Amino acid sequence: MRYSESFIKTNKSAPKDAETISHQLLMRGSFIHPLGAGFYSLLPLGFKTYRKIYNIITEELNAIGVEDMIMPVVHPARVWKETNRFFEVGPELWKIKNRANEDFALAMTHEEVVTDAAKQIISSYKDLPKLVGQIQTKVRDEARARGGLLRTKEFTMQDAYSFDLDEKGLDKVYQKFIKAYNQIFKRVGVETVMVESSVGAMGGLGANEFMLLADSGEDKIIVCSKCKHAVNAEVLGVSKDDAKQIKAGAKCLKCKCDKLELKRGIEVGNIFKLGTKYSVAQKLIYKDRHDQAKPVVMGSYGIGLERLMASVIEASHDDFGIIWPNSITPYQVYLIDINEQKKAEQVYAKLLKAGIEVFYDDREVGPGEKFGDADLLGFPYRVTISSKTKGKVELKKRTSKKAELLTIDQLIRRLKK
Repeated sequence: MRYSESFIKTNKSAPKDAETISHQLLMRGSFIHPLGAGFYSLLPLGFKTYRKIYNIITEELNAIGVEDMIMPVVHPARVWKETNRFFEVGPELWKIKNRANEDFALAMTHEEVVTDAAKQIISSYKDLPKLVGQIQTKVRDEARARGGLLRTKEFTMQDAYSFDLDEKGLDKVYQKFIKAYNQIFKRVGVETVMVESSVGAMGGLGANEFMLLADSGEDKIIVCSKCKHAVNAEVLGVSKDDAKQIKAGAKCLKCKCDKLELKRGIEVGNIFKLGTKYSVAQKLIYKDRHDQAKPVVMGSYGIGLERLMASVIEASHDDFGIIWPNSITPYQVYLIDINEQKKAEQVYAKLLKAGIEVFYDDREVGPGEKFGDADLLGFPYRVTISSKTKGKVELKKRTSKKAELLTIDQLIRRLKK
């Protein structure tokens, strides 16, 4: 892609309301556009990273047997009323009416909808287990949409659902998701800590969150110095607002040690043991081997894609801009020419032919502006062509201060390793 043809315009400063570093850099780099409070468009650069995150998630979940599907964003209130969540969930559940004055809910989550669909599929023990998932739009009327993509009113969620005979089956698939989620976060380029959390409005037998430790995180995490067991502060009765210090007498829920540390984190994924909460309420029943009716045991598993994108930046940036991991960078190479357009065109063509994702800064602007945007956008490699490179190209990693001169063939071999 040529800079001159791309849907991009970078900025030297961020909007005044951009509090987090990810919000600032995504806005400055023209990755996102704010439509309104809590609503963002992903511009082409942002969408390229989103799509790579999407593919990584899909690959890892398909590998553990998740079958892809898609469900509506607009839900007849009937299914939400069956579980009583239509009345229990607060104002974050967006409720609407159609022209016939019938109640509907916008998809805050999809437990009720997938349970309704499962009643068509599951009636016998022979039909279990089942494992399905989707990547679909969610809508929540957040009172405090903040932090750019970290907390929005509309976002994309990977949500998967498991259906099992009993809690033993649920425990088994739960462990599969823990491994798959750890692999997803590793591939995306963030280090996470799994913490025990409250089930909240989801309900069920238990829950865990995957947290990226970051000073900008709004969640408070209590970590045991001895056994490293971690819990969301709310599990120990400490709210987000007053979790400035650990309460006297608090002990680790696992080893009972009182040596606890308070840390901040960003939730990038969560998993829930729903148990029979939804299957009982919505009558998702199966007949066992003895023809006895039993409720299906369920689990729910979710990752927010835009939030994960922003979290990567919170964990990977410097004073000059973003530092994208290779796996989800919009482009692998930022190509710059300094008064060597003809040579740059040749290099650009060869890189494209070699299957390398390259963003060519073909603007008629000074070198300083090009180098500044290269650092801001954060692609893994910068390739520069000038009279000083003497027929070769200068390759510099985003994370390195040193550069090296290479022939075009050497460059291609290096980039394709």
